[in-house]
Amino acid sequence: MVTLVKDAVFIYPERYEDNQEYTYETLSIDFNGDGVNEETNIRGRFLTNEELNFTNEKPYVIYGYAAVNSGDELIIEKGSRIHFHENSGIIITEGASIKTYGEISLDSELYENEVIFEGDRLEPSFEDIPGQWGAIWLLNGSIENEFNYTTIKNSSIGIYTVGGQNDSEYQLSLKNVKIFNSSNFGVLARSSSIFAENTVINKSGQSSFAATYGGNYDLNHCTISNYWNLGLRQYPSLLANNFFIDSDENEFVNENFQLSISNSIITGNQNIEFLIEQLGDSNLDFNFYNTSLKFNDVSDYFSGNENYNFSNTNIYENMFNNFEPGFINPFENDLRINQYSELIGLGNYEYAQSAPFDILGYNRLDSPDLGAYQHVIIED
Repeated sequence: MVTLVKDAVFIYPERYEDNQEYTYETLSIDFNGDGVNEETNIRGRFLTNEELNFTNEKPYVIYGYAAVNSGDELIIEKGSRIHFHENSGIIITEGASIKTYGEISLDSELYENEVIFEGDRLEPSFEDIPGQWGAIWLLNGSIENEFNYTTIKNSSIGIYTVGGQNDSEYQLSLKNVKIFNSSNFGVLARSSSIFAENTVINKSGQSSFAATYGGNYDLNHCTISNYWNLGLRQYPSLLANNFFIDSDENEFVNENFQLSISNSIITGNQNIEFLIEQLGDSNLDFNFYNTSLKFNDVSDYFSGNENYNFSNTNIYENMFNNFEPGFINPFENDLRINQYSELIGLGNYEYAQSAPFDILGYNRLDSPDLGAYQHVIIED
């Protein structure tokens, strides 16, 4: 028998015994930001003040959902490793925030100081299995959440963010972040606001990036791909819409919808990897700049739909549709582009200035490539 053991910090809800039957502590949460807590059946508890700073001294193992209370800030230092049990995750409530401060250095072990969220099964056979844990859940009213040099892998939903579309600061900032092997969505946003730069998302059971029911989204030098190979998926890599239909078929439209994508790659292993939906003549404000987009409408299903008129320079400026990205091994989440990529040097210098270094720390300003990675030379 081989046992994999690590000394760790364990965070778990209280367990109560009543006549030899066990019940667990559950969370009471203000979902609407109106000061009224709702009782839930979500196992978990709020973190204490002493637990709001995760360090790299020991890994953390979370059972159930670890919640951050209003006014508190969960700080996760460089090199921290957070492991989740089945049906576990993190909840950031109204007025609370989470910030990860990972780092990488080309002069040392490249990833030893990045922050990693993953499951608690350490066997090699579980290394890339999706759906091992729940999600990082940012509730409506959570503020200034930041992820820096962070990997999120093997969850059901990598990050689920709700609300914040009218905040003066983005509700969620992703810089140098990788999200892999999500059984449903890599990022699922609902009327939220997200800034993403040097972000890579791949292998999601539904969409890698879903901006739903409106919101405000700005993506620069991102690689949004989906090479899911564990079954059929219904949605493309990038899904966006400005409406919601409830269980009674009532339709709700959010006229606040803004989406801007620049110097990025949108692709995957399906013909159509971008879908934007609206109800009637509702407002959609979206723009693509210097971006590679896989959209191979072999059946002409979208013919005549102005949202997919790629010759409309008011929406699509300097596009590279159906170009070959030249990923090294997308099915193994290696989204670096090789020396044969058709996307080398196609980036716009103006957009590259806000992200002068790629996700690995290489300077891109001399000749920016599209996506989160500058190309590398791979010997045959």
